[in-house]
Amino acid sequence: MIDILTPVVLQTGLACIAAQGFFYVLFAYILPKGPWTDMPGFTAHQAVAFPLMAYMAYQGIMAWYFSDADSDTFDTPSDRILKIHPLGVQLSEIAVGMQLFWDTPLGFIIPALNDPLKLAHHIGMFLTAAQSAGSFGRPVGSYHALFYMGAVELSTIPLTFVDIFNPKHKPWFEYMKSKGPSSMLHSFNTFTRVAFALCFLVLRGIIFPYEVFTRWVPDILHTASLSPSEREGTSLPSMYLVLSTSILFSLLQIKWA
Repeated sequence: MIDILTPVVLQTGLACIAAQGFFYVLFAYILPKGPWTDMPGFTAHQAVAFPLMAYMAYQGIMAWYFSDADSDTFDTPSDRILKIHPLGVQLSEIAVGMQLFWDTPLGFIIPALNDPLKLAHHIGMFLTAAQSAGSFGRPVGSYHALFYMGAVELSTIPLTFVDIFNPKHKPWFEYMKSKGPSSMLHSFNTFTRVAFALCFLVLRGIIFPYEVFTRWVPDILHTASLSPSEREGTSLPSMYLVLSTSILFSLLQIKWA
């Protein structure tokens, strides 16, 4: 049964749209003229992304790395794929909502966000999150979603600022340059660039592929080998879809790292 528009999906999507609209008006028409005036849509997107990514990363990290409550419940490969983790489902639904209503559509609308590779990543993330959220049937791998839809977003937090001062975004880049190399803004940009580089290299370049090939792929393959009754009705296409996207994402993370 298709159940994409759950309350969490709708709340997330509508909240992102409302926040995007609020910040757009603020940057375009209310605040004094600045780079935010020249790029109100892009700047609003970054303002929305920061707290959203911080929330998802915090929830995922605390549950994935610092909680022992799930160790007995999700102790076998099939448990980790088939059993439903409430927080994993919630994080997946948040990812579905933000991609369906906000992040992906804006990638087509706002020139600064229009990058084919990133758009492909967004669509792949939507499809993967929809599986772990149970949007197209039974949730697949909601336990693993604690990492893939949560903890891994830690690297996206500094990226929201690094992207702003990217040289291709000339209004913001020139604004930072005008402040001089000794300014707090320049120092902040340097700090976020270093933080992003470290987080991305460790989380997405090393830990992400490690988790995929040592835990996720073996868990999926083991569960796919079970009989339909043992899989509790979970379809093979659903499992092979998330298996394929996870491998592609791993290769993409390694390429970007």
